[in-house]
Amino acid sequence: MDIRFISKGKDRWEIELTSEDHTLTNLVRELVWEHKGEAAYKIEHPLVGRPSLFVTGKNPKKLLEASADQIVKMSEQVEKAFSK
Repeated sequence: MDIRFISKGKDRWEIELTSEDHTLTNLVRELVWEHKGEAAYKIEHPLVGRPSLFVTGKNPKKLLEASADQIVKMSEQVEKAFSK
């Protein structure tokens, strides 16, 4: 996955997630909300569009890092469950 920054403001970031779709983008959006931030995304075209993710909060970087850490933990739990 490649991440391209569209804009990086003090409390609002817009990033493009190439080679991704609704699955990861929607998960990140949900987790940012759980960490008291705001997030939304759009995909211009369902077949060839790349998701643009909008993250708003006091510190978008920390919101995305916390969300990424949570995704890693969730993945480890899934891997552990299937390895039994």
